[in-house]
Amino acid sequence: MPEVGTLSTRVRLPRSRTPRVLILGDRTKSEVPLLARRLKTFLKDRAQVVGVDLRRHHGKIQNRPDLVLVLGGDGALLAASHRLDGHRPPVIGVNFGSVGFLAAVAPDRVEEILEDVLNGKGRCENRAMMRVQVKRKGKMRLDTHILNDVVLSRGPGASLLGIQLHADRRPVCFYRGDGLVLSTATGSTAYNLSAGGPILGPSLEAWVVTPIAPHMVGTRSLVLPGKRVAILKVDAPAVLTADGHVEKALLPEDQVKASPSGRIFRLVVDPKNLFYSRLRGKLHWGASPGPGQA
Repeated sequence: MPEVGTLSTRVRLPRSRTPRVLILGDRTKSEVPLLARRLKTFLKDRAQVVGVDLRRHHGKIQNRPDLVLVLGGDGALLAASHRLDGHRPPVIGVNFGSVGFLAAVAPDRVEEILEDVLNGKGRCENRAMMRVQVKRKGKMRLDTHILNDVVLSRGPGASLLGIQLHADRRPVCFYRGDGLVLSTATGSTAYNLSAGGPILGPSLEAWVVTPIAPHMVGTRSLVLPGKRVAILKVDAPAVLTADGHVEKALLPEDQVKASPSGRIFRLVVDPKNLFYSRLRGKLHWGASPGPGQA
């Protein structure tokens, strides 16, 4: 298995048998069922389609596909990363959302990308994941693996939330404000970016800690090596959100532990729409300002 940190590796599907393909999607987007039927027809003589699931849920995937197609947006792809539960098939994200940093294959490009993957010419990026555990008085309350980020935000009625951060048992900082985002390199372009944090290259094994509306002017984002163990403790009722889906109410002195996952997410990439191209095209990153209007 390729290591995280390799920017791009070849997608290898089984050659001794017909590859098994699973199609997931979000049927609330009207074009998704149409594309799912089109792809099932496209794959008829090329692969075995083991399922088409267009429901919005987080049930674990029981079969073991060799390739997964996710039709939707970044949210649907994040949900799929949780549903895979440790399995590591390459995943093609077909974008029907508004941004599409992860689900970065356009619907009109998916057959061409699929053809490359099935012919052994496809490429994928190995994205590091993070393991997040919540303990209350020594008892495990949550144990999940995330691709994007974990967010601690103040609970109802709380004016400010204090969060103590330790890394490898050493005190790092005490944050006070609306909350905190702890993101992977993959998640650095999501909530972290909106909160003023830096963008990390997707191949980095690193985490970003970004406070949300900090009460102290001097508090800024911090980049940590992705192999560290981080411990977070809140001093007031709070809410934990993982990848925008998993929510957990936190009480004062609950311990949130973030550690290396040991899992990777294998994201198939479109060679015509790579990471920095998406930054320029979708966020207008580094673009020159246009002329003013009269």
